[in-house]
Amino acid sequence: MPRSAENQLGEMVETVVVGKHRVCVGAEGQQALEQLEARLARAAGIAEPVQLVVIDSKTANALTLPGGRMVIMRGLVQRVGSADQLAGVMAHETGHIARRDPVVALFRGAGIGLISATLGVNLGFVDVSSLAGRLVGLSYSRDMERLADANGVAYLQASGLRSDGLAGFFALTEKREGSASAAIEFLSDHPRTDDREKRSQGSPLGESALTAQQWAAVRGMCAKP
Repeated sequence: MPRSAENQLGEMVETVVVGKHRVCVGAEGQQALEQLEARLARAAGIAEPVQLVVIDSKTANALTLPGGRMVIMRGLVQRVGSADQLAGVMAHETGHIARRDPVVALFRGAGIGLISATLGVNLGFVDVSSLAGRLVGLSYSRDMERLADANGVAYLQASGLRSDGLAGFFALTEKREGSASAAIEFLSDHPRTDDREKRSQGSPLGESALTAQQWAAVRGMCAKP
C-alpha cells in the first residue's frame, strides 16, 4: 500500500475509532507523551512523526492504526503502575508501527483482493466503519507480538530509558488476571502474560520515561473539565 494511501486510511479510521469518545486534552500531558513517543520512534527508525491521541475510554488498551497513528485509552493510563510501564506499552505499539503491522494484519484478515480492490478505486469509497472494526479487533500473530515486545525493550534501551516497564506491566497484569473485572484489553488474544514478562525483562538502568510532574499531567488529561 502506498504511504499516501495508508496515511489517508489511518486518518479516516481514527475518526471512526475515536467516534463519540472525548479526546483528552492537556497541553503539558500531550507534549510529554509526544516527546516520549518521538524518542521511541527515533530509536525505531520511523521517519514520520507518530500521531498520538488519548481518548476518554475506560477500556485498558492502546491501538496502532495505519499511517503511524497511536490511540491510548484512559483505562490504560489508569491501570498501569507507573509512567515507565506506560512507556513499555507505547514502545511495544511503536514496534507494530515500525513494521506496519496494522496494514499487514488488515490485509491478512480481510484479504488482499478485497482491500486492494477497495483502495485501488478511491479511498473515498472505503467502508471505513468496517475497516475500523477490523482494526480494533485485530489479533496479531504470536510472532508479531513477541517481536513487538522485544523491539519495544530495545527501543527503550536505545533511547536511554529504563527498559523494565513492559515486564513490570505484565507482572502487574498477572496479579490482577484472577478476576474478570481486571481483564486488560491490551493482552486479549496475545501470548501468555507470564511468558511475555520473562521475555521482556529489560533493565532498571536509564532515565525514567517521564518526570513526576509530566506523569501527573498525563494522568490528569482525561479529568472532566
